[in-house]
Amino acid sequence: MASSPPRATSRLPLSLFTIPSRWPLVLLLLALLLSAGSAVGLTRLRPDARVDLLIDPNAAAFKDQALFADTFGADPVVVMAKPAPGSTLITPDHIVGLSHLEGKLHQAAGVKKVYGPGTLVNTLAISTTTILLDACAQEGKAAEAAARQQAIAAGKTAAQQDQAAQQAFQQAVSACAQRYAKAFPSLGVPAVNNPTFIEGVLLEPDGQHVRPFWNWALPDMQHAVITVRLNRNASLDQVRHVIDVVNGASSSGDLRELHDLKFIASGSPALTLSVADSVFSSLALLVPLALVAVLVVALLALGASMLLTILVAALGALWTAGIAGFVGLPVTPATLVVLPVVLGLATDYLIQSVNRVMESEGTLEERLVLAARRILPTTGLAAVATAAGMLAFVASGIPLVRQFGLFMAVGVVMAYLANYLVGLPLLLLLGRRLPRALAAGSFRAAAGRRIARIGSLSPAAAVALVVIGLAGWAALPLIKIETDPAQLVPANDAALKQAQAVRQEIGLTGEIDLLVQGPDPAAPAAVTWLDQASRQAAAQSGGDFKQVESLPGFLAGFNQGALPDPEHSALILSRIPSYFSGAVYDKSQGLALAIFGLTHVTSVERDHALVATLDHAGTPPAGYRAFPAGLAVVADRALSELQGEQLRLTGLSIGLILLVLLVAYRRLRTAILAILPTVVAAGAATGLLFLTGTLSGQRSSPITILLGGVVVAFATEFGVLWLARYRGWRTDGLDPTEASSRASSGVGPAIAASALALIAGFAVLAISPVPSVRDFGIWSAFDLLLATASVLVLLPPLSRSWLK
Repeated sequence: MASSPPRATSRLPLSLFTIPSRWPLVLLLLALLLSAGSAVGLTRLRPDARVDLLIDPNAAAFKDQALFADTFGADPVVVMAKPAPGSTLITPDHIVGLSHLEGKLHQAAGVKKVYGPGTLVNTLAISTTTILLDACAQEGKAAEAAARQQAIAAGKTAAQQDQAAQQAFQQAVSACAQRYAKAFPSLGVPAVNNPTFIEGVLLEPDGQHVRPFWNWALPDMQHAVITVRLNRNASLDQVRHVIDVVNGASSSGDLRELHDLKFIASGSPALTLSVADSVFSSLALLVPLALVAVLVVALLALGASMLLTILVAALGALWTAGIAGFVGLPVTPATLVVLPVVLGLATDYLIQSVNRVMESEGTLEERLVLAARRILPTTGLAAVATAAGMLAFVASGIPLVRQFGLFMAVGVVMAYLANYLVGLPLLLLLGRRLPRALAAGSFRAAAGRRIARIGSLSPAAAVALVVIGLAGWAALPLIKIETDPAQLVPANDAALKQAQAVRQEIGLTGEIDLLVQGPDPAAPAAVTWLDQASRQAAAQSGGDFKQVESLPGFLAGFNQGALPDPEHSALILSRIPSYFSGAVYDKSQGLALAIFGLTHVTSVERDHALVATLDHAGTPPAGYRAFPAGLAVVADRALSELQGEQLRLTGLSIGLILLVLLVAYRRLRTAILAILPTVVAAGAATGLLFLTGTLSGQRSSPITILLGGVVVAFATEFGVLWLARYRGWRTDGLDPTEASSRASSGVGPAIAASALALIAGFAVLAISPVPSVRDFGIWSAFDLLLATASVLVLLPPLSRSWLK
């Protein structure tokens, strides 16, 4: 078909529908400017997987977590060090090197506190020296004063008095130092590089075992543990830097003393970083491949005009990410899955535009204007309804879910805008160069006839399918979510291997904490309760808890293993350096802490049982309260809250979509019919997800909770498109049966082509080695199939019955 020059549409009034054919270069220039701005916004995007994203900041559990983390530091990166076989760990060189490494870690951004054997020995050396110097200085000053008084009484001159006083001071200090050296011959000079002092303070008298109260830093003679407690708002990059410092310690030029030690970094932050990195890297590799798959299928279905798909879809994703960067939305595993959906929506909007152009008659410009006039209002309504549905997630108390909703809403708008600013103008330019690219083929017509037959179901049978689909919603609270880290990361994940290695070596993988808060947490009643509650929790944990450190344990460790009386407790807390007591006690906040080491890499479900053990540890003394804390607690609370919100948020999403459609159609029956495929498809997907998990014995990955957004986005889009065709033919005077057939044969091929292309794209994600990404790809593809079938199978018979 020959095209005509641009002036063919010059007689039409300027409007949104004529601009793409009148001013295509202007729209492309606007798209270029938007792309440049988005590129700047893209540089502001930051990956984020902070614990703060998992829980409502107004919830009591969040406030308790914040109090714990701001006081003692959040969940730690646990660093294990061990010497080569046959070598010794506890040597002056190693202690000096560990002290330097711990200082280096303490200076790293995002780190609140660092505990380890090097700092332990250094603190003891400084404290011992300080105590001895203070004691000997007091004796020297007393001797100096006495000598001066004697010289005055003897009538000596001022110079003689000074000389006598100075000599007495020196003699007294020297005698004091010699006396202490004789009293503690096993300590020697208090210094971090003195082997006698190191062995004296760290080891039992037999020299073969570590003193029990230092086991938190030295579990045995061949293992050292450095605990790096992070700020609660530490970023992924800051966690990564801490781990990089640890991994490079053995080869670092400024830590030569540690070259014969092996270091392994583990702990909850390391596993969280690994899960996030796995998702990010997998999607970064597979999303471009998915886009290629979409292009191939679209080309096979609709021909050369689909060459524009990659550009339009990529720009929609770029603009979405750029705007997210400008408004401060972080890139999380949840928000990152929005990008494949945006690519899919942008592709669908372009396919629908191409389909309308192929159906239209006249010059190229007239066809484009007619297509724009017919498709833009319809896809615009679908976009507004979908965006409204996604904004329902903003009502969630969980920041991660709120950000997903905002990201999705922005993505829907940007996908629509990409089709308008780029897709339609480029269709005009493509049509001028390759007129046959926009010509309808026989394949499309044949597909339309077959699709029309799909909708020949009787209304009664359609109602039966609707009931079955709606019944699937009953399974929503029953879906089990996989939370075992071993099942959320790729096989042979390095972080998981390191966690298992640390567990095998020292029997620990992470921690959960129990805190008591009150006017004086060091009071006997509070200390006794915390001691009893800790022992009870450890006994009831089935071996998953190991008592690591606590205020009762700290006090007993400096009182021959028994809890001291109030006077002795106060003496211990005043005399022992705050470096040690500050790990389990903070007087200003009224907090005392018991730390439980986790002996296995546990799932959130198992953590739920362990947290429940701490929740039911007993009632603390009057005036005190107790609460568990740590990442495991936050994950448990977040999963419970998310599962509790699912039904409410999904209902709100459907309600907002219905409201938009009701405003647009002004008829409740039409609005309900438009959204019915969405509700049925989402219900069927939920039911099948439950049945599949039950029959296979497998759980759903956390990311599948967001699959409702995929179903809502595409089922709403397809439903609105089909109804627009049906209502148009009815307005033209066709009877319901013929209007239904024409609607399916007209828009059905475009819907089917769009669905097949997007199913191919999502199916590419199924090859990901990351289980959560793989599951998202598989179920997204399947849900798209359900959404498409729901529209093409249910809407024709129901429309013939309800919209006569």
